[in-house]
Amino acid sequence: MPGTYRPIANKGHDYLMDRAAQKAGRTYSGVAGFASQDASLQESMGPICDRTKENLVSTDNGIIMARHRLMRAAKALMEKGVISARCRSEHHKVRSASVVLPPIRRSRTPPRKP
Repeated sequence: MPGTYRPIANKGHDYLMDRAAQKAGRTYSGVAGFASQDASLQESMGPICDRTKENLVSTDNGIIMARHRLMRAAKALMEKGVISARCRSEHHKVRSASVVLPPIRRSRTPPRKP
């Protein structure tokens, strides 16, 4: 929305869901674009769950590491007033991009020996 960081395709507008495109099979979710699809899923997940009885295993190492970093950042903020570099707003203004590169042209002759 103009003047904010809130996109036009948001929860209040039902992420501009296109039921006709969904019904025709042109899109599975009816929501256009990855960012809007991600936002729709994140915002519709419901309340935060109690994770105290969760049983994580070694394959969940990424989740474990992310939670440790979040806890350290929260404790540093509460105890010392220090804001982690990862939590500063200027680090959140990065957008993803998509680029289609031309195919690599490979030589049919083997490389020359020096």
